[in-house]
This record gives sequence, C-alpha cells and structure tokens, in this order.
Amino acid sequence: MIDTDAALAPFEVDDLDGDVLLDLISDNTDQEWRAERRRLRLAYQLCVTHPAVEADAASWADGIPDLAGYTDTLGGEGTPEVAAFTVELWATAAGVSTWSAKRTLAAALDLHHRLPRTWAAVEELRIPGWKACRVAEDTNRLSLEAATWVDVELARRGTWGLPTIEKTIKTAMAMFHPDLVKNNGLPGRDDWDVTVDHAAGVDGTSRLDAIGDSVDLETFHSLLADEAATMGRLGDTDTLGQRKAKALGVLADRQATADLLGLLGDDSSGAESETGKPVTRRRSYLKTRLYVHMTLADLAVLAGATTDAATGATGASATADGHVAATNLFGTVHLDTLKAWLQGLGTDARVTPVIDTNRDWSVVHHDPPETMREQVVLRDRHCVFPWCTVDARNCDLDHITPFDEHGPPDQTRPENLAPLCRRHHLAKTHGTWRYVRNRDGTYTWTNHTHAWLVTHDGTTSLTDP
Repeated sequence: MIDTDAALAPFEVDDLDGDVLLDLISDNTDQEWRAERRRLRLAYQLCVTHPAVEADAASWADGIPDLAGYTDTLGGEGTPEVAAFTVELWATAAGVSTWSAKRTLAAALDLHHRLPRTWAAVEELRIPGWKACRVAEDTNRLSLEAATWVDVELARRGTWGLPTIEKTIKTAMAMFHPDLVKNNGLPGRDDWDVTVDHAAGVDGTSRLDAIGDSVDLETFHSLLADEAATMGRLGDTDTLGQRKAKALGVLADRQATADLLGLLGDDSSGAESETGKPVTRRRSYLKTRLYVHMTLADLAVLAGATTDAATGATGASATADGHVAATNLFGTVHLDTLKAWLQGLGTDARVTPVIDTNRDWSVVHHDPPETMREQVVLRDRHCVFPWCTVDARNCDLDHITPFDEHGPPDQTRPENLAPLCRRHHLAKTHGTWRYVRNRDGTYTWTNHTHAWLVTHDGTTSLTDP
C-alpha cells in the first residue's frame, strides 16, 4: 500500500517500522491539526463574507416555527450575525449535514469572538481543533461573561484536557448561571417522558427510554423482572436482560386482552356491538402502520415458497437466509424477523395493498391529497436536499416547479412533488438553490456554479473540485 508523506514523497506502508513509523504517525497528527485549523479558518471566512442583512440572520432554526430553544443565532452572545442559509453553503460545499454545518460555523464564530485564547492555541497548534470546538459548543448558550471566564481559566491552566474542560465549564455555570445547574443538572418532573428510538438497533431492535416517578418506574421494573423470572422457569433460555425485554410485549398483550374482555363481560363469545355486528377481539395496542419494501423473490420467501432454478417447481421454504426487507420505521430487517412479527400479531396484523410509487395522477388544487402525499413519502423516504437525511414524514411536500394558481390543472402530481424539510424548503424558496427531478427518480440540485446529484443512496457532487 503506497502513501505519501507531508513532502509528497511516496512510501510503502507495509514496509514501515521503528522510528520511521513513529515519525510518520507524528507527522500525520500534525497534518490533522493543520487541516482542522484550516477548516475553522475557512468556516469563519464564510461567515465574515456573508453578514446578515437587517433581520435576515441564520439561526439554529432559521425561522422554523415551534422549534423551542433553537431560535438563537448561530454564534453565542457577542458574535456577529450571519446571513440566513449560509449554513447550506457550507453543508453542500463540505458534503456534510446541515446540523454538522451549523455546529462548525457556530464554533468558528465563538472561537474568534468569545474564546480568543482557545483559538490562539489552535492557531499555534497547541491543541487540536476538535477540542476547541468542544469548548465552543459547550459554552455557546452561556453569557459572554461566562464564556470569557472559561477561556481565561483554560489559558491560565495551560491545558485543554476533556476532564479540565468539563470541570471548568461546570464551574462557570455554577458561578454565572446557577439556574442551569439546579438539581445538579439531573432530569426533573418537567423532563418526564417515554420515547422509543427505532434507529438505535439492527434487525428489528429498538430502544425504549423512560423518565418518570421513581416508585412507578421501580414498580414497573420489578414487574418485568418477575415476568422474566417466570419465563425462565417455563424454559426460556435467553438471558435475564433479554427476557425482561420480551416481557414488555407479554405485558402489553396481556393488558390489551384484559381491557377488551372486561368490556365484553365474562361470557364474551358471540358478543355483538350496539349495531348488531360481531365484536372482534384485539390482542394488541399496536397502532403502527409498517411499510415493507421488498423484491418479488423476497415476497415469495416470506410467503413460504421457493422456486427450483432448474425445474421451476415451487416448494416450501424453511428459512429466509440472505433475504432482508426495508421498512419505514425499523430500518432493514431479516425476513425471519418480519415473519415472527406477523405470526405474533396473528389476527391483529392487517395486510393492505401496496401503494404504487410510480402511479401518474394529478389534482387541480395546491395541497396534495393524503394518498398522493403517502406515495411521495414512500418513494423518496427523506428530504431530497443534498446530504439531508430528515425523514420524509417530517417534511413539507414542495412543488418542484412552483405552483401557479393560474397555471395548468396538473401541477400537483407526484412527478412535481418532493419532500423537503422546513429549512431546506425555505432555502429553496428564498435562497439560490434550484433542483429538478430526473427521469430515473434522482434529483439534480444547482447553486451558482455548483451541482449535486441526490439519490436514495446519498449525494454526489457533480462539480469538479
């Protein structure tokens, strides 16, 4: 494997050892620090050359309503304002997400105007840029006075180790913002919530987090532990942790059944509703609509059939090895996992016809009907702005060619609609970005002299560096 050193002299990596290897490791670290310093220099220069005009300032939300706590401008107190959508200029040029771009520009502003001693350490290559960015990010919402104190204190100590940074910032918060450290920063009643994150695991694994009353949560945990212990005595060989996780589903199904049977009474067989129609029992509280994307071959496997390559004969399939399906909520899962879900739900599972994402139709009014919105969401899956990954269900549907109330009747149709998250919808409407939907379903974006191709698999720059 051939590489080059700082002087662009080639060398064979596999031949390195001893002092030469260590020297190149040190040289590589030096190059990384210089690259981080240059990145922050360029970020600040972009901010300087794009000052805000009047009320047109970039913020953590860029004017997006209902985004509590993120209406402040990028830099902290004492930094100059930057023009709206400057963040997108950095994001598209650097090939990073909008959120990453916000953090970089905010750090560059704070280091120059609120943390000059820390920035000087970066300039002199005494600390890496990422540590300086850590200081900037953790002090961004603090007052200018507090940030200055942190900057002076770190410079006085002459060290920017992570424990020192954390301790210094906590001290500043206690001195200048005691309201931020009440309860030692631990969650209180205002933070009570139960959330589920389907992106936190693989193959049908998600994460459940709960913050609530201590007695309630301990009681619930004890109930899960008891259920898990019972499952173990009945022969379940999984670990205690795995059995507690499975007990969540057992308790949910049991409670749903108990609630419904209570409504139907002791003798619930053949029960009818007030309309005279039979009452259908339901075992589950699950209300999620799951969309599954798979090939015809995978569908055949899921249905339990395989085709002999030589004879064309069809027979039973014992496993779904090598076959996976993409879902809208749980990511990519193995077909065996999907089968287990359907079998577990039993009569509670409802299989509905698929939405044809290639259907060509239109309506005369501006707002698309729910079926059309669902078609576009399933087709594109995420915001189609370069490098943006916001889920399409959380996006606006943008008319690629702007809607003209005096125009032709077929303007609102899937081919002229695309999901854009709110900030990128605003960037397209009020900024300089333009895009088209290509015949193959990809998107080409342009801005000044640059262009990008957006596909389901990611973004590619079409402009030579």
